[in-house]
Amino acid sequence: MSIIKLLTSSVGRKILMAITGLLLAFFMAFHLFGNLFLFVGEEAFNAYVNKLHQLGFLIRIAEFFLVLFVGSHAYSGILLWIKNRKAKKVVSSYSKENTSGAAKSAAFTGSVVFIFLATHWSTFWYKFNFDLQGMSYYYVVTESSVGFGSPVVSLFYIVAIALLGYHLKHGIASAGQTLGIFGTKYENIYKNLAAIFWFWIPLGFISIPVWFGFLVRII
Repeated sequence: MSIIKLLTSSVGRKILMAITGLLLAFFMAFHLFGNLFLFVGEEAFNAYVNKLHQLGFLIRIAEFFLVLFVGSHAYSGILLWIKNRKAKKVVSSYSKENTSGAAKSAAFTGSVVFIFLATHWSTFWYKFNFDLQGMSYYYVVTESSVGFGSPVVSLFYIVAIALLGYHLKHGIASAGQTLGIFGTKYENIYKNLAAIFWFWIPLGFISIPVWFGFLVRII
């Protein structure tokens, strides 16, 4: 079977979703590491972002693959969702009792996450690269109207990241099944690592808008 035929088959799409989903989860861990510099202070966060900009075309290559992975993951997910919707019409092939809540809502949470990413790129990423207007990177994130200076943005960020974690709970479990990890001696290790990505890392992201968007303005 050729690579094209494999990737256009249901099995191939599930494998593509699993791999791109796991790669995006690892990117989240790296991205959180950088974002946590916000808690260190303005100088530390600005220095971190400047270091990334100094990498030049390497960052652009990474951004290209990031968009490619997101697009491939979303496209494969849509196609599989359409197929599953058709399969639901056949009662014998579908059982609600055997489907988790996270799995049932995967299409919805995935859609919200995609909207969040589009918003994130059109605000933070665009500002950082093309429209700082004399503001520091730290100020854009913590004080500006497109950042956590807006309660609406902060709340949207919190809800979107929470749904992302819920999406990852199903997605990482599904990836483990697709890649044949479940049922092996590595299953428990995989599940423990999965909790880091679907619970602790999203919680780390949520702590940022909670602190800079709300708590720091109350204290």
